[in-house]
Amino acid sequence: MDTPTLLVIFGITGDLSRRKLIPAIEQIAKAGALPAHFRLIGVTRRAVSPEEVLKGIDAPYVRSHLTMRQMDLASLADYRQLASGLDDMARDMGVAAQRLFYLSVPPQISRPIVELLGQSGLAKQPRAKLLLEKPFGTDLASAEELVAQTRQYFGESQIYRIDHYLAKEMAQNLIVFRQGNSLFKRTWNKNFIEKIDIVASEKIGIEGRAAFYEQTGALRDLVQSHLLQLAALTLMTTPKGSNLSTVPENRLRALEQLRIDPAKPVFGSVVRGQYAGYRDEVGDQKSNTETFVDLRLQSADPAWEGVPIRLITGKALDAKTTEIRITYKKDEDFEANQLVITFQPDEGVDVYLWTKVPGYSWKMEQHSLHLAFKDHFDALPEAYEQVLVDAMRSSHTLFTSSDEVLASWRIIQPVQEAWEMSADDLVLYEPGSGIDL
Repeated sequence: MDTPTLLVIFGITGDLSRRKLIPAIEQIAKAGALPAHFRLIGVTRRAVSPEEVLKGIDAPYVRSHLTMRQMDLASLADYRQLASGLDDMARDMGVAAQRLFYLSVPPQISRPIVELLGQSGLAKQPRAKLLLEKPFGTDLASAEELVAQTRQYFGESQIYRIDHYLAKEMAQNLIVFRQGNSLFKRTWNKNFIEKIDIVASEKIGIEGRAAFYEQTGALRDLVQSHLLQLAALTLMTTPKGSNLSTVPENRLRALEQLRIDPAKPVFGSVVRGQYAGYRDEVGDQKSNTETFVDLRLQSADPAWEGVPIRLITGKALDAKTTEIRITYKKDEDFEANQLVITFQPDEGVDVYLWTKVPGYSWKMEQHSLHLAFKDHFDALPEAYEQVLVDAMRSSHTLFTSSDEVLASWRIIQPVQEAWEMSADDLVLYEPGSGIDL
């Protein structure tokens, strides 16, 4: 982490920057993990002072290292002036500096920024890197267009597509958990595992985000990105030793093997739902936007042949949780062991075992061996801290490659096409409903 760094954030006054990025930079600085030569450049469309950006945020390090820059984001001349300004900052550092361009802006604004970063020569500046937030397209065709446009100016090694679920501590621990424990390493296949359920449920509804959710829906918002990435981490071949550089290509191979059962109609592999009251919230009584998805997949990988894989997400349900639930094969009902890896609300691992109830009769109950990370570690880094640190280190392990993005869209493309043809399958459910696993 000793590489001098110029971090340019487009959209620094936005919600993501204020809630996540600025606090993450401050925390990395407190941990002593930022390079000695570091500058943060905030880009805005109107004149904004550092004090306005940091109002209400306790960030003394950021305050002393932040430079604000007003730009017309559609002006090539302004990008060339930015390039000149970054050159001046690098010269003041006295050493060659890497340039990170973080696009914390809506996707419709990202595309012209990428193009002008390329046309202005900023993409070719020393050690230039591009950090992009999801969504990466709205379907396979739009994703292919975005990938092609970005590749015009940035090489794949320069691009860091952010899926913050991959940067969560438990996502990283999933690799270590699988790789470093022989009990699970040797039983992580179809011979021992009955089924895999990956769940991301929320108790809240859309919470005033009507415009966003009407354009997105649960399939695009959670399944195409976060849940498919967790599925890839679960199904992929683990890297050998500590060589984590192979993780993205291993995830890609796992995604390329995932598919909807080709022997069934699409509607036989997916359930979509909408909670009662949603149409009132968005002001459209004809809205068919899904707030719940239950997608059933299978893998063509011989190691996972015949193992059902379910990706489930929903709003206004009975619990808030993100978890991977592994159910092991059994000969008797009471043998049904489960392994549950929880990402939120509290990171941890549970192994469910059957035990005899003390007493004279032969009665059995299921109990869990519970590992709560909060009981053993003072603090877990926020996902965006890891994102920024790894981008500065040039590590792509926790970022989604272009090919992974396209592979994910290919998996759900049949669902999107079927839903465009008919909405007869949409199920209405009451807020507070539970999930049957």
